[in-house]
Amino acid sequence: MNQPLDIFATRELTDEQIEYAEKLGLNVVIEPAIEIEFREDWFAIEMTFKSTKKPVIALTSQNAVKAIEFFQSTGGKIPKDATFYAVGKKTAETIEKLGFKAIVPEQQNGVGLAEKIAEDFSKMKDSEKPTVLHFCGDKRRDEFRQFLSDSDVHVRDMVVYNTILKNMRLPNHKTDGILFYSPSAVQAFRDSGGFWNKNLPELFAIGETTAEELSIETGKHVHVSPEPNTKDLLQHVADVLNKEKTEVLS
Repeated sequence: MNQPLDIFATRELTDEQIEYAEKLGLNVVIEPAIEIEFREDWFAIEMTFKSTKKPVIALTSQNAVKAIEFFQSTGGKIPKDATFYAVGKKTAETIEKLGFKAIVPEQQNGVGLAEKIAEDFSKMKDSEKPTVLHFCGDKRRDEFRQFLSDSDVHVRDMVVYNTILKNMRLPNHKTDGILFYSPSAVQAFRDSGGFWNKNLPELFAIGETTAEELSIETGKHVHVSPEPNTKDLLQHVADVLNKEKTEVLS
């Protein structure tokens, strides 16, 4: 039997995801890089919904969807005529479970989502264009807002969660790969001294934005998941590491 490949994940995985990783020959060590804290006061969100006709809600992270779930669990109501734009298929699937449909761009990242919104809004009369409500965290990046602003689309940030960087316990043995799920995870790993060792293993990112942050931080090549979800990321990790293992042995 082949020796399992050791990987270090910077986010919690479900039991199903861990089982899938094991089937791929991956031994996963998990050390979450961030904690999410939902906002306590939702009054401003409720008032925004009440004063907005046919709100357009943009979601650029899974945590924003979790915040919406939390909002609903506290009795908050989302207008039935709301339109959702989601950065990835998994995010859209979660929104559908809440009773809404979400539009997903072909390029599944923040810029791709902004491009899709700008394209759709370009078909409207100026008087019909609503304000885009960007449900986001306090450490949001600027690309999404900047692209929409440059396209004359008004966007309003609705901060629904805070991202807390954790002091991580780094692996004390050599691993074959490290998985990153957000730019904030890259920052937490850096602040915990994770990049002091220049002899890093293969680096993997859930999407292009995270990969960019990781590449800037390390100067190393970063492998990007074909789709922004854990299952595809794990399959990609197994493919890359097994290919490299085969090349070393041959």
